[in-house]
Formats: sequence, structure tokens, C-alpha cells
Amino acid sequence: QDDDVQQDPMIRGMADRLATRLATSGGGAEEWQRLIRAYTVLHETDKAKDALASARKALSGDAQAGQQLDALARELGIGG
Repeated sequence: QDDDVQQDPMIRGMADRLATRLATSGGGAEEWQRLIRAYTVLHETDKAKDALASARKALSGDAQAGQQLDALARELGIGG
């Protein structure tokens, strides 16, 4: 339990920085997946779903990235 308390601010900070960078500069599929996973770990399902939608839009020209995002969504239970 104590580990969760100490980890959350660190994970949240990483997620916030990554989200800002992806929104301004874009990024690859791996970075989007990292952000989606971070929001899931933080139990912020709505943010995870929003990040998934943003990732799909940002990576719409990349069929392989789309498949990876679909698989991640199924794995995390946030819609495929």
C-alpha cells in the first residue's frame, strides 16, 4: 500500500509530461501505449480512453500501430 502512495505522484508526473509532449510534438506508438498504460495504473480510465482515441487519430496512417493499440485496449479492458 505504501508503495502505491509513493509511486502515484511519480507515475502521474511521467504521464503528465508525456501527455504534454505527445500533444505538442507527437510521438510513436510505444509512447502512446506507455501513456495509456500509465493512466490505467492510476485508475484514470477516462484519460486512458481519451489517450487511446488521440493515439488512434495521431497514428491513423500506421496500420501496425492501430493493431497494437487495439490489442492494448483489449488487454486493459478499455474498449477495442
